[in-house]
Amino acid sequence: MFKVCLTGGPCGGKSSSLTTLKQKLESRGYNVVIVPEGATKIISSGVIPGQNVSGYNFQKLVLEEQLHNEELFEKALEMMGGDKNILIFDRGIGDQYAYLDRKEMNDLLFNYNITQEQAYARYDCVIHLKTAADGAIEHYQWNDPNSESVGNNAARFDSPEEALEADKRTLKAWIGHPHLRVIDNSTDFTGKVNRAMKEVFTALGEPVPCENERKFLIRKPSKEEIDAIEYISMTHITQTYLKSDNKDIERRIRKRGTDINGYSYYYTEKSELGDGSRKEVERLIDAREYATYLEYEADTSLYTIEKDRYCFLYKDKYFEMDLYPFEDEYAILEVELNDMNEEVELPKLDIIKEVTYDTSYRNNSIAHTRKLGI
Repeated sequence: MFKVCLTGGPCGGKSSSLTTLKQKLESRGYNVVIVPEGATKIISSGVIPGQNVSGYNFQKLVLEEQLHNEELFEKALEMMGGDKNILIFDRGIGDQYAYLDRKEMNDLLFNYNITQEQAYARYDCVIHLKTAADGAIEHYQWNDPNSESVGNNAARFDSPEEALEADKRTLKAWIGHPHLRVIDNSTDFTGKVNRAMKEVFTALGEPVPCENERKFLIRKPSKEEIDAIEYISMTHITQTYLKSDNKDIERRIRKRGTDINGYSYYYTEKSELGDGSRKEVERLIDAREYATYLEYEADTSLYTIEKDRYCFLYKDKYFEMDLYPFEDEYAILEVELNDMNEEVELPKLDIIKEVTYDTSYRNNSIAHTRKLGI
């Protein structure tokens, strides 16, 4: 069961994208169930945050509704049978970090035995649709009290300025999810929906799950340089390679998270496709399965890699920067793309050189030497 979360700022195109995605996926033979947004249902029932309930209690209600809906619709999809099943969420638990500070939200999740990492791991990919107020202001519709325009959306009271702020908060809330994609307003609306759809199909592996990434060797940034990066999230990764009977298939397990945010665990297989692309099959596993792999299948000829991964956005592209405890001078910067020929503006870091096609900078090679050389 594949799980996609659509999120974004006001007037970002979620409703249209949900409809298009459902139709296109069903035409490919998928069973598709859309999980409705919990906050809208609660507000439409007359429960208004800041008016008749506190913001914190409102988010508690939203979380309970979200958890209930996720369990309910997952059961419904299982009842439908088949082996091509997709849940599409109209917003997810991560959205709530936009309205509570991280400690408050983590404490709230703790009451339901959920960590931040587990909350993110509930969704295989997250698609953030930027508000039209950012780059397509002429198409932003809202209930403007100073206008009688027919195009106004009577149900939306966010001004363009408020929509921009909400969009930023929501995007920041999801920074740290391993498969976050941002859809901006650089094309017309049809193009925007099509790009969102392409991201979902790529994540699904239609027709083949590819990891297109460009990789750069950089000078290891100082704490001050890291702190200066906007929208940043840090997580620790422990990566262990497993024995493989097929030399063309790389197997590994990962433990991802922090003591504060909790941990999630993944099993991954990769194989080469050429041109910097690799087929990647990844699945979420539990702590017990992770421990079993670690004990019985770990490749002891390779080092286990420990690294701090900093995730951030720059020019609407999602970057990952890996800092290794054994390396004082260098670090690795990566950006994942759908198209290897896509133009990318790099963040203001000390870029030494591109190493996309240099296999000595892959984690598998680093696991042999525990060194980042130039």
